[in-house]
Amino acid sequence: MSSIVDRVRKLVALAGSPNEHESRSAAAMACRLIREHGLQVSDPSSHARHAEREVPRRRTAGPYTRARSVRGASCRECAEPVADGEVFHDAGGAPVHGDCIPRGERP
Repeated sequence: MSSIVDRVRKLVALAGSPNEHESRSAAAMACRLIREHGLQVSDPSSHARHAEREVPRRRTAGPYTRARSVRGASCRECAEPVADGEVFHDAGGAPVHGDCIPRGERP
């Protein structure tokens, strides 16, 4: 688990890069790892060692279906634009990135 935390820390640092593409990619990958591993992000100034692990609340619900294309849509989970080829729809018909869907629920 500590290797994942170290990787997330490095990606968060890289997200401050002046290169916009590199910055966005690093931030997206850090977010994906945080979601996949159920990590809790806390303020570094507070050192609560035994804080209860908070389960993130999902905005979307399965089952998910793959969509062919969605123009000008934003992911309901992360609010970033969705490109053709990586879009799914949740049970309510909202567009969602493939990376925003939990591993076991992705079609």
